[in-house]
Amino acid sequence: MAVGAFFSMIPAPGQTLAAGLLAFFTRVNVPAAAAATWISNPLTMPFFIYAQYRIGCLILGHGQSEVPTHDVIEMIKRAPVPFLVGVVPSAAILSLIVYPLTLLIWDITTARIRARQRPRNPGRL
Repeated sequence: MAVGAFFSMIPAPGQTLAAGLLAFFTRVNVPAAAAATWISNPLTMPFFIYAQYRIGCLILGHGQSEVPTHDVIEMIKRAPVPFLVGVVPSAAILSLIVYPLTLLIWDITTARIRARQRPRNPGRL
């Protein structure tokens, strides 16, 4: 999941393929990595792009500029450097959040399944 989450923050074609290939070569769950790339979708991507732009401005030490923030495409055209600088940190942060969350959800789910599979009264057949 963390591999897919990382690639979901990179706004480029082929996110699913890239995540799947890296998951395959690093021997992690390929379907989970491919599915996690859909964290960024047409509804969430403008929010992520704006956040990446703001992270990039923060890293570069840029203040608020006259770049329009209501039009994401125009913002990328006028100020691509802050946006591109913000991509990797945002991808890393999301991956670091998704990995332990996935492990927690997996542990809870498997514990519930195991609890249901145990016989209620092991002394009786």
